[in-house]
Amino acid sequence: MKVGGIVSREIRTNNTRIGFEFIDLTTNDRSVLASISGNGPKVGKYFVNVAGCRFAAERLKNAVRNSDIIICDEIGPMELKSREFVDSVKNLLYVDKKVIVVVHQKLQHVVTDEFRDKSALLINLGLENRDKVNEILLKRLIA
Repeated sequence: MKVGGIVSREIRTNNTRIGFEFIDLTTNDRSVLASISGNGPKVGKYFVNVAGCRFAAERLKNAVRNSDIIICDEIGPMELKSREFVDSVKNLLYVDKKVIVVVHQKLQHVVTDEFRDKSALLINLGLENRDKVNEILLKRLIA
C-alpha cells in the first residue's frame, strides 16, 4: 500500500525548540510550519508560516490522488490559521480511502460527528498507550 500525506515535527537548535516543520511522507520535502521569528499569525511564541501550511495542504491533496493511506499529523492551533490547510483536511472526510488524522488535544472539538460517521477509530493518546498505538493502527488498517 502506498502511504502519503504529512507529519509535523519540532525544529530544535542547541536542544531548544525554535519551531515546527511539515514533512511530506512521499518525498521527504520539508517546509516550516512556525518559528519563534518571522511574521504571520501568532500562536503562543510562534509565528505561523502560512506558505508552509499551503505546502501541507498541497501535499495532502497529492496524497488523496496518489496514495492508498493518507496521514495528516497533526491538526493543531497553528494549522488552523490557514484556510487552505483547513479545507484540505475537510476534504479528507469525503475520501474513500484509509485516513489517519492526529488531532491536538486542545482541538478535540474538531472531531465532529462527520468523522465519527466514517467509522473512525478515536484514540486518546497518553503515556499509558503511546507505545501501542502503532500496533493498534496497523491492525485497523489491514482489517
